[in-house]
Amino acid sequence: MPQAFIDLHSHIAWDVDDGIKTKEDAIKALEQAKEDGIVGICSTPHVICGKTDTVAFQNILLRQQELMEIAKEMGVFVYSGAEMFMNIDFLDSLDNGIFQTLNESRYMLVEFDLSRDIHYISYIDEYLDELFCRGFIPIIAHVERFFPTGLDLEMVENWLEMGCLLQTNRTSLMGFQGKVIQRNAHHLVKNKMIHLVASDTHRTVGNRIEKLSDAYQVVIKLTDTEYADQLFLRNPLIILDDEVL
Repeated sequence: MPQAFIDLHSHIAWDVDDGIKTKEDAIKALEQAKEDGIVGICSTPHVICGKTDTVAFQNILLRQQELMEIAKEMGVFVYSGAEMFMNIDFLDSLDNGIFQTLNESRYMLVEFDLSRDIHYISYIDEYLDELFCRGFIPIIAHVERFFPTGLDLEMVENWLEMGCLLQTNRTSLMGFQGKVIQRNAHHLVKNKMIHLVASDTHRTVGNRIEKLSDAYQVVIKLTDTEYADQLFLRNPLIILDDEVL
């Protein structure tokens, strides 16, 4: 096991989205992270483009700052970020400054509408291209979850060819999201198409908690220790430092 894990997708900032609800639970989540060997966490609350207005966005920033101070006292580094909901209002949010990248880097965590068939969201590639034109590098969050009936490898390979990075969830690798999603995640990892594994923490109990060590072991079994170290430590460090991955 590496000396430390870094979790770049976590809804640990409390009472700003559907993630952690209270300050007490946020502290508990930090304790769980520390016990699991997680030394760095990127706070990535949902920014729902067209719904998250300037006031709500400022509240997110203030809450993240408060979380960072608490985490620092506990010996865990928390970084700023967001999970940007790439809907029809996405570009307007960018124009209005209602967005965050990971640790103020060029890397932006984005997601699509999980309730829709991804093949019928017509603007995805156009908006991804626009991000590159603006100097950002999109990281597609929990990519395996967008294909509930099985991977569309042509679509995934197209994103990779564009230069997108792909993140998968610990819960998917562990089978907590169902067998199809687990097969998707395992296939992507086996073929070394994934750049990051993250917790996507929403709770302090159940499956969606601050934990990565079990998924790390799964990746080792599917591939090798070098690749696992890359997904859980080296690539996250490169992104936080805004270096080229």
